[in-house]
Amino acid sequence: MVRGKHVVYFALHPPPEAAAEALARWESVRARRRLSAKPVPAARLHVSLNPIGEFKRPPTPVFEKALEAVAAVEARPFAVAFNRLVTWPSGDPPPLVLSGDEGVIGVNALYSTIQRALRRRDMAPRREVEIVPHITLAYDRAEVPETIVEPVTWTVTDFVLIHAVHGEGRYDVVGRIPLNG
Repeated sequence: MVRGKHVVYFALHPPPEAAAEALARWESVRARRRLSAKPVPAARLHVSLNPIGEFKRPPTPVFEKALEAVAAVEARPFAVAFNRLVTWPSGDPPPLVLSGDEGVIGVNALYSTIQRALRRRDMAPRREVEIVPHITLAYDRAEVPETIVEPVTWTVTDFVLIHAVHGEGRYDVVGRIPLNG
């Protein structure tokens, strides 16, 4: 991770109740497996959707262009459910994430809808990258095998544009787009 790098992307933010549930799933595994990592703060939990880019300086004009590109996105609110807790085999240390099975179909559909809107404004490649919707809960060197957990659910009613600065702990929501389709 390059310190000071500005990263911009669209994401879903779980409401406070769902974020608390996600961290409770982390806590139950942490205690059983004696993990030492601290969890991601509840306010920073998210499901990454479409990347916009990485920049050396704050890309304020990019915020406006990205928000304009998705202003006309038509999608209905949908239910989401994350029911699997697992260590991903990448990263140093690797992330412990909540993922889902059929409970994340709506996330994939929203990603594709946003991708098409960004492509119309030349802000995304023609080829759509496959995503695996997940919520990163912590980073820990201990491996946790895939575990089925009580689902963390909520109704997605909007998505956000995030501006993060690596190494500085900055994580700002610069735009919120309601689902109104």
